[in-house]
Amino acid sequence: MIQCRYFLCITLLTYLLFFVFSCKQSLESDSEAALSPGDTISLAVMATADVHGRVRAWDYYRDREEPRYALSKVATLVDSIRSVYRYHLLLDAGDWLQGNPFAEYFALHDPQERHFPFLEVADAMEFDAIVLGNHEFNFGLDYLNRQIEMTRTPIIGANIYNHGTNQPAYPPYILKDFAGVTVAVVGLTTPGSAVWDRTRVEGILDFGDGVDAAQRFVNEVYEKVGSDVVIVLAHSGLDGSTSYQTETPGDENFGRAVGETVPGVDLLVLGHTHRTIDSVVLTGADGQPVGVIQPGRWASHLGVAGLRLTRNHENKVVVVDVKTENHSVSGVPEHPEIVDITKETHQDVVDFVTEPVAYTDDVWSAGRSRSVDTPVIDLIQTVQKEATGAQLSAAAAFNTSVEFGPGPVTRGDIALLYPYFNTLYKLEISGVQIREFLEHTSRYYKTGTDDQGSPVINREWPGFNFDMLAGVEYILDVRNEPGQRVTRLTYKGEPVTDNDTFTIAINSYRAEGGGGFDMLEDAPVLEMINRSVGDMILEFLMDKQEIQHDDVFEENWHLAY
Repeated sequence: MIQCRYFLCITLLTYLLFFVFSCKQSLESDSEAALSPGDTISLAVMATADVHGRVRAWDYYRDREEPRYALSKVATLVDSIRSVYRYHLLLDAGDWLQGNPFAEYFALHDPQERHFPFLEVADAMEFDAIVLGNHEFNFGLDYLNRQIEMTRTPIIGANIYNHGTNQPAYPPYILKDFAGVTVAVVGLTTPGSAVWDRTRVEGILDFGDGVDAAQRFVNEVYEKVGSDVVIVLAHSGLDGSTSYQTETPGDENFGRAVGETVPGVDLLVLGHTHRTIDSVVLTGADGQPVGVIQPGRWASHLGVAGLRLTRNHENKVVVVDVKTENHSVSGVPEHPEIVDITKETHQDVVDFVTEPVAYTDDVWSAGRSRSVDTPVIDLIQTVQKEATGAQLSAAAAFNTSVEFGPGPVTRGDIALLYPYFNTLYKLEISGVQIREFLEHTSRYYKTGTDDQGSPVINREWPGFNFDMLAGVEYILDVRNEPGQRVTRLTYKGEPVTDNDTFTIAINSYRAEGGGGFDMLEDAPVLEMINRSVGDMILEFLMDKQEIQHDDVFEENWHLAY
């Protein structure tokens, strides 16, 4: 176990953290004694979620310190809590294998094929359980399962089944004993991986409905195992719409449904939606309180849930109180042992991502890329069209903070421009499908304008689901309701008719159902390129050595408002 070396510098924080746990802890001085009728203990359940490779406090995109996020900072808080509370659990709610240049280096570029440092650190921090998130499947099952085999930490997922069966492919839960109290942690994941990573899991794994699996395995840990307390560790949001159009996998965000409809759940530890949720208590199906904790994203917070457990005079363990609170890592130092464990791997990634791949005399910025056509998005479009030979291309501005040049263009710059591990499809698409596609993506904007006459963003519509097309000329008039916004649509100056057909380059997330673009569901697949779009952009730049706006930019769309 990592030893706490920063206890004194966060003593005040420790007091703030643990006011929620104040209770009579009659067994804290004797870990061997069993909880007797009338006795009470407190259990601290700590959690991270959606770490996405943020192991160290470093921004690999911009090659500078990042004080807001780091598992190494979380480790400092964890040690403090463990030094105060005898009974504790440390859990992670998924999405840890992919998400930043640090994570992708070890999946795609590490010549030594080392153990992924997140899991190495998780072993050192003695995580009790980690659930599988949807991004764990991005690099394929061989890589995922090889990494799992190298770790000591239990990796769980109750609603991930061997294809064609109802048998979990990974352990469905773990059991822990505290003073004779058996605590079960049931792991669940969003079933969207069946859509988003279909080509990597199809015919091998099935993803079941989260609520159905919760009912099955919560019942199992009570009836067959004799658990006293049940925690559901789920890579799922508390609420939110489902972003794919399919009847097969089940709802994407099922947290509330589990908490309110599955009897016996005492605590929900959630992830996936990157929200920070605490101080929320649901009413369970049995009328009992169900605590909720979701600790944000990128190891920005340590979530802490305090459960007071009492054995009543009927010899039943009862959760008499549950409180939840998230604690930011800002201002918390990195844990020295985590820094030491990752010193070599961290430097390897820094050296890799700071390598220049091309040179430019221009400034490339995505700051306005969702409101005007920009060269930086046309860079993506050009690469996708050249890779597939397609007439059209679809791409989104994933991160509007992207800006590089003039000067060297580094791997980190391109990783920030294209942060996801998407591969590429070439589809056949009709004129009517193009129009439906544009009407759908235009929902990023609300109808009408603000007091200054500017378009109004629909905050319910993620920016990564606002795709722009290259190869056709079009106008989106956001003064109109969705369905009537495409007021011009031409190809090489000629109007696009419903029966026209085109080829389009589009990323795997979109082609496989991500974002609710159901007009693509039956589009014929002409080609699949099982390589990262980000790597294709890098290769394009390395081949050119120098890149200017004029090499890729062709203004073909604008908003009307």
